[in-house]
Amino acid sequence: MREFRLRTRGARSAVRGNIDSSYELIDSYWDVQDNVHQFNYDLKFEAELCSRLNQFRSWYYIPELDEFGPSQFVGYKWMSAAEYKEGYLNGEATERVLWKFFRPVQRSNPLREELEAKLFDLCRRYGKRPNKAHRINIPRQWSG
Repeated sequence: MREFRLRTRGARSAVRGNIDSSYELIDSYWDVQDNVHQFNYDLKFEAELCSRLNQFRSWYYIPELDEFGPSQFVGYKWMSAAEYKEGYLNGEATERVLWKFFRPVQRSNPLREELEAKLFDLCRRYGKRPNKAHRINIPRQWSG
């Protein structure tokens, strides 16, 4: 099993509105896995992050962890709640890079109902519901 480095403080000094100089996009599935783990850890301690759960539209599921994370959080390297709160993050940029490793779960996929239930459970734990326009993405090579 992989060892995760949990991050509790900002590791970079972000300039608001300027993602190019401060935030590097992920370049491996392992980066995403680390960030999804970090996101779920941070949810336990960061009320502001919890308050945004219903704003996230694109969710990424990591079967090895049985956890979800939103694109704007998991698409940048070394993300933490502190980093997320500091800067403007571009969801379109993260979607493009995450596409290399993930695919959307089609409505006809038998896993869809199970994953929907898990995402609703995650949000419900923090008094939220997923955004009505949410999408769930799974690893390209995963068959469930």
